[in-house]
Amino acid sequence: MGTPRAWVARYMRLPLIVAAISCSFVHADEAGTLAARPGFKSKEMGLRIDVRGDGWGNANRESIETLLYSVADELLARLPANLSAPIAVSHTDRSPVVLYERGPAGEYQVQLHASGENWHLYVYEFAHELCHILSNFDENATQQDVRYNQWFEETLCETASLFVLKNLAARWESSPPAPRWSEAAKKLRRFFDHLLSEGHRQLPLHTPLTAWLQENEEQLRKDPYLRQKNEVVANLLLPLFRDEPQDWAALRYLNLDPSDARNSLRHYLLHWYRNAPLEHKHFVAGILAMFRLDDLVPMTPALADTTGMDHSSDLARN
Repeated sequence: MGTPRAWVARYMRLPLIVAAISCSFVHADEAGTLAARPGFKSKEMGLRIDVRGDGWGNANRESIETLLYSVADELLARLPANLSAPIAVSHTDRSPVVLYERGPAGEYQVQLHASGENWHLYVYEFAHELCHILSNFDENATQQDVRYNQWFEETLCETASLFVLKNLAARWESSPPAPRWSEAAKKLRRFFDHLLSEGHRQLPLHTPLTAWLQENEEQLRKDPYLRQKNEVVANLLLPLFRDEPQDWAALRYLNLDPSDARNSLRHYLLHWYRNAPLEHKHFVAGILAMFRLDDLVPMTPALADTTGMDHSSDLARN
């Protein structure tokens, strides 16, 4: 989704020569966070990514496509089915965005700001926009609609960018698609380390998430692109997806209720829980618990009946 121009200024200025930053959980569990289906290739499974037009600087479109397919592999390997619609990717001088409008062949239209051989930025941007696609960003909503919970979707997509940066760096360090991509892996790693260590991504000292949310949610509901606030929650979500990477598939059940655009966060997340299949309920319940909304779900989500649950009393509360 689109972001303010400040995004462009911020990330294009980040130095690529940042020394590797020591973070206690940056490099943990590398092997466990790689693709759930070894050898999965989204292109071979039918995904079509078409890089179009000019504006890419000295990067050729074939190399960009190779990179974008690798990004798609990291997320789609966890999904039960591939994307049926192709993705057309063009360059923009504005902020990255996936358009609500489909192309003439029904393709998703993604615009990236990255150019040249800044491979870390292609990964970061495309993972974010692909996450929007997987999250049903265009379900029951248009660009003109008010979407009070879009900030949470933006947060999930920031988490996806971090997740893919880390995983792709680990994959290409050991098994790059071509020898030259092993050098790109080092840049992905440095960029991930830098992002994760940014001070604004941490909760203020002695401030629980519920207190932080109470202070900031009204602003986020009005402006979902408050990146420095979204990134606080993204850092908290990342370990959940790191430990349960198969639950990226739960994104396919977000934003499916017609009332989600204007709901409270409480109801929005409850609908996600209700729409998720049995195998993902425990994970979504964990996110509800992170926001102290676990009173909405059964104590043992895995035993819940997905068709017979009565939440009328929950929906009466706010």
